[in-house]
Amino acid sequence: MKKITAPTPRRAYFERLLFIASLVILSVCLQGLRAAAVCVVSVALCMAADAVCCRIRKIPYDIKAPEVPFWGAAAAMLMPVSVPWGLVLMSSLICVVVGKHLFGSSDNIVFCPPAIAAAFLMICYPAEMLYFPKYGDKFPLFGEFDGVLARSAEYSLKMGSVPADGMLNGFLGLTAAPIGSSYIPIIIVCGACLMVIRGGSACASLSCLGVSAVLAFFFPRADVSGWESVVYELCSGYLMFGAMFLAAEPYRTPQRKMGRVLYGAVLGYVTMMFRYFGQTEGSFLFALLITSALLSGFDRVCENLEYWKKKYVNSFEKNKTQAAEASTAPKPKLSDTQEIVLPEKYRYNTPPINSEVKKHRRRRKEKK
Repeated sequence: MKKITAPTPRRAYFERLLFIASLVILSVCLQGLRAAAVCVVSVALCMAADAVCCRIRKIPYDIKAPEVPFWGAAAAMLMPVSVPWGLVLMSSLICVVVGKHLFGSSDNIVFCPPAIAAAFLMICYPAEMLYFPKYGDKFPLFGEFDGVLARSAEYSLKMGSVPADGMLNGFLGLTAAPIGSSYIPIIIVCGACLMVIRGGSACASLSCLGVSAVLAFFFPRADVSGWESVVYELCSGYLMFGAMFLAAEPYRTPQRKMGRVLYGAVLGYVTMMFRYFGQTEGSFLFALLITSALLSGFDRVCENLEYWKKKYVNSFEKNKTQAAEASTAPKPKLSDTQEIVLPEKYRYNTPPINSEVKKHRRRRKEKK
């Protein structure tokens, strides 16, 4: 249960921002230039909102801080390429104003800012946030879109039906999905690189995906086998992207390794409970917000377990060993004059038991 030595938050956020750039490039190739435009506008608006908030609060503004551009890019990855520009502006304001400055600063982040923005927009504007262009239909940068918008694979699983695009297309991201959260092979490679360079927490990400996979295997939501259910669940929605990029942010992860394992396991469990019993899509984002509120408790649980182990389990084993050694040692012979020494814990202010007490009693009788 030792604490994890991770790189500085500035470096970790910069590495995440570079890996998201690879998803943007792939989105441009498959969905059109508007995907890059949404990402660039979201990043620019987040930085502008951060500068204005810092000026209002009269605190120094750091233009080189990479967490704000990362939040803008991650929020864009959670939106469809057809999202209106007004919602991009609203998402940027929620990320910076609510996610960062409302709680004080970057050191006091409680909830994931992109998750707050995307969850709010899904509840308020489901028609704009939950419908995506079909694969092969590129959304124009200017002008009207002539294609058809469709629902995602997560919606099909929620309805209890098998996604129409199939398992392979869902794994490759060749389906109706957000801008950058559906290209599973690229996300896996980026997540593995983040784990290798210690920019991400393998404990939190892998435990989240592991618990989700186990529940999906034993409790499929569609009429498919257990392994097919695992692939569908991990490749749909924001689960894979969120586990790799959002679940292990530097400012919002427990300090202990076991704490991160518990955090990821609870996150995966709550995500699947939302998928089984919830009424909306984006289950991972809502689960992330709930788990983030309990973040400080995971390290506390680990500290209590470590204290209990050190105080009780280790002492029990030590006393057991001493008792075993004492049973094999030669026992001394007891005599009538042997002194019984009580432990320090049980020594009270009792008078000594010797002949002086008897003499004192005799003197009292003689005086009478």
